[in-house]
Amino acid sequence: MARRRALAELLTQAGPAHSRVPSRLREVPITATRERVVELEALLHLRDGFRTLGGALCVRPSVTVAQVRGCGEWNSLTLWRAPYRHATMIWLFAEDIFGRQFGIHRHAIVRLDPATGAVDPWADDLEGWAARAIDEAAALGREQLAAWEAAHPPLRAHDRLQPHDPDALVLGLDTEYRVREDVDLMRRWVLVFRAHLANPGEVLVAGALDDAAWWGAEP
Repeated sequence: MARRRALAELLTQAGPAHSRVPSRLREVPITATRERVVELEALLHLRDGFRTLGGALCVRPSVTVAQVRGCGEWNSLTLWRAPYRHATMIWLFAEDIFGRQFGIHRHAIVRLDPATGAVDPWADDLEGWAARAIDEAAALGREQLAAWEAAHPPLRAHDRLQPHDPDALVLGLDTEYRVREDVDLMRRWVLVFRAHLANPGEVLVAGALDDAAWWGAEP
């Protein structure tokens, strides 16, 4: 890690590890190159799952520990991600505090926007991913999380923030937030994604969603 200054910085800012017994990553799709998988395993060997950048970036452990789901369980198609069929070959390993996902696809690190289903290149390797995350920590929700926790109890390891207005994250608008457990939030993002498919190009909350229940009925 001596040459990986950005990854080292993420660990310096990180909270405690979620797991004390790191494991090899299993059932990784063939679209994820071995080089990237080895990089991720090396990171998780040093700290097996953690939150960093003020809690705005959440890296999953190699194994499930209590309510914090490990990489293997999180990548299960039956948990929440089945509707994103174009993204099922991405090996997800981290997300920001709003549930936007990071994963390995081929040689690169990509980001999945759960609202639109868009998969965008993020970095060439894990070190580049860490460096960009540090540079763009504000966009990952560091300030919103700090403001929330200044007025509320701290989030648990598996909690995330759900914006009242899904478009606010992209447009840089103020909005309310609600705490959701990670799986619950991702299943709600699926409702937004389906609304986006049904109403392409429209503001997502403009009649496309049940705003009274914050993106639809309770999952």
